[in-house]
Amino acid sequence: MTGKEIMITTLRRSTIALLASSLLLTIGRGATLPFMTIYLTRRYQLEVDVIGYALSLALVVGVLFSMGFGILADKFDKKRYMVWSVLVFILGFSAIPLVNNAILVVIFFALINCAYSVFSTVLKAWFADRLTAEKKARIFSLNYTILNIGWTVGPPIGTLLVMHSINLPFWLAAACAAFPLVFIQLFLQRDGAAAAQPGAAVWTPSVLVRDRAAAVVYLFRAAGLLRRRRFRLLYLAVRTGGRQQRLRRKSGGRGAAG
Repeated sequence: MTGKEIMITTLRRSTIALLASSLLLTIGRGATLPFMTIYLTRRYQLEVDVIGYALSLALVVGVLFSMGFGILADKFDKKRYMVWSVLVFILGFSAIPLVNNAILVVIFFALINCAYSVFSTVLKAWFADRLTAEKKARIFSLNYTILNIGWTVGPPIGTLLVMHSINLPFWLAAACAAFPLVFIQLFLQRDGAAAAQPGAAVWTPSVLVRDRAAAVVYLFRAAGLLRRRRFRLLYLAVRTGGRQQRLRRKSGGRGAAG
């Protein structure tokens, strides 16, 4: 094989490894995120509105954390970023079933969201650096499809696991993240930090303020997260309220019969 063929083969393996990692991480997140409200209610007996505020804050922290990280992704080795983000992902999901404090659970959940944001941002930056324009469109579209598959497969798996133990979805997410850690170590080559080009503008946080398009995108992302959280909590509140009414009716019927 020529040097060019070896490079193409290596790039193909790295791309497949990253797409598989994206799928596994999304499955793990999809198996746990829909059940966080139930977990906090059963384990710590928290009110639904308190859980909503806490989890919404954790999700927004992940969105805000990813705002400036796209700029920093080109400054350092992307493989190192991916490895560290997956390690934090594993640590967070492994720690949630082990701790006995609701505040720590929310903190670990926020760290998980930050780690997922880092991985997804660096993943896109890696594809953008190494793929041609034609392949970029195909791979980005394939990655979007993989994300949808992960969010479709994850919740049913989480439902089956919750029926046996409420902690099993978190262990599944940690196990799913262990495979991407191996894939990244085996199939991704370490790249050097991006060198600063002469005359390049120095990045400052004010760039994000002036970038109106990015601001609109992140505002819509945050609003979408809050909207989904609100409807999920409304559904849970209605379901919980109906269950309480049925229990009152049963207790009232027993009292009348007595």
